[in-house]
Amino acid sequence: MALLELANELLMLIVEHAIPEGFESLCMTCHKLHTLCKPSIRQHNELRSLFRNFDYLIRNKHPFLTIRTSFELIARIAQEPVVARYIEHANFRKDNKPVSGALWRMEMNGYRPETVRDSFASSRYLSGTEWQDYFEKYERDVKDRRYCQASASFLLTLLPNVKTVVLPLSWIHDSETEKLLEAIVRHARQPNATSTNASLSSVTTLKTSFAHQGLNLKKITPLLALPRIQNFYGPASVSHTGAPEHSSLCQSLSPSLGWTLEVAYLRGSKIDGPAMEHFLRCTPRLRTLVYSHSDKQLSRIWDICKLVTTINKEAGSHLEELSITKHDFSGKIALNTANMRDFPRLHKLEIPLDLATCVIRSATHLEAKESIGTDSVADADQSRVDLLMCGLVPPSVTRLFLSSEHWGRDDDGDNSTEDLEVNDGVQVFKPKPQQHGRTLETMFQGFAEKKAAQLPSLEEIRVWNPWNADKAYKARCERLVPEAETVGVKVHVRSPRSTQVMDYAGMRGDPIREVVY
Repeated sequence: MALLELANELLMLIVEHAIPEGFESLCMTCHKLHTLCKPSIRQHNELRSLFRNFDYLIRNKHPFLTIRTSFELIARIAQEPVVARYIEHANFRKDNKPVSGALWRMEMNGYRPETVRDSFASSRYLSGTEWQDYFEKYERDVKDRRYCQASASFLLTLLPNVKTVVLPLSWIHDSETEKLLEAIVRHARQPNATSTNASLSSVTTLKTSFAHQGLNLKKITPLLALPRIQNFYGPASVSHTGAPEHSSLCQSLSPSLGWTLEVAYLRGSKIDGPAMEHFLRCTPRLRTLVYSHSDKQLSRIWDICKLVTTINKEAGSHLEELSITKHDFSGKIALNTANMRDFPRLHKLEIPLDLATCVIRSATHLEAKESIGTDSVADADQSRVDLLMCGLVPPSVTRLFLSSEHWGRDDDGDNSTEDLEVNDGVQVFKPKPQQHGRTLETMFQGFAEKKAAQLPSLEEIRVWNPWNADKAYKARCERLVPEAETVGVKVHVRSPRSTQVMDYAGMRGDPIREVVY
């Protein structure tokens, strides 16, 4: 072999340049190369163990290997650049608060400010004197022991092999960060970009952890244009004050924004129909959409039917998995109607029973007005909704999950439906879990007779059964089991305290399993 005929000095240079990406393969090629690699095996294994799945953790057995802030990680990379190449999965979530002793640990580990300064100065992502501003903020904030957005964002320029990134809890959206992110994406999208010359060019999964304030999609939209991005996880919000922010989600941005995205988890979100429309237009390859709506303001109105209609229109042709749920929702739901029959590829579906309640009440309200000549729907017959599952389950679905919610102290015994209000010209109602028993009754009316014609692919149903639900709801859930089994459908009645019941894409084989609201 011509390679083995080279002098050992040259072969050692090859070994050094193969670390870490090709080191293990080179080491196992033959006995001679294994002998040359042997002095580096221990260090390689240690660095891989410490940095491959990186997290800001305290390492009690090795306190001097503890890295708890972006300051320390940047200093370590500046001191030993190969460290950055070992990081494949980076969880930066805990870089969100002052940590005592960071500067002391850095100095004990040989921190040299001039080395870090050179790292900023030589960055291809910072133009002109920008690097000086970044380095000054780095030095100032590490001394003041506070979170530094400049440090957190600059760290993203140093990771050529990273595949999964979780952004810090305290991530801030400002003009400087946006400019830097755009520079990262621009370099990563170059035709000749590889992991050897472009940071984040290998990223497939991006996660956010803005637990309390929610995520405005504009905070990270440039990163959704990374060339290999496939999975996005994070809470998202759209402001309800001032000018609507959704109008800028796709405009004035790269036409490649979200083009490769296949999985989107938008948890603890507040996204209206127009904002969802823009997002889905940016993601034509989306296969999995998991959306949970969160809004604690009592006066807020959620038009869930309009949201469903938007998803149907913009992504119905290619979605394969869809989940729509509520989380910490205290507002009211707009009375409207929706049809989900036009999802030809959808095989997993999760919807709240409140959606079905809304569709049923809308239909019965209209029928009551036409036949009775009054706005009252107290005596309207909900069984007149003819389609099985109220038309909310496409024929292609094989697995269905119907979610309810925890019952509060005031949710017992009141089964009234006379709670329609008019808010700004829109009829709304307050969702109550005690309505879900009647909703289930209507959804499954004639199930055995209609299943083969309307839901031929359905194999499994999972129903959320809160521990504190009333006896009528629990009894209706239990009756579903034998009814469905007669037509070959397996029903699981589950408590919301159970483990995850729907294994959506992007949840399996994930080295960083964080779900944050």
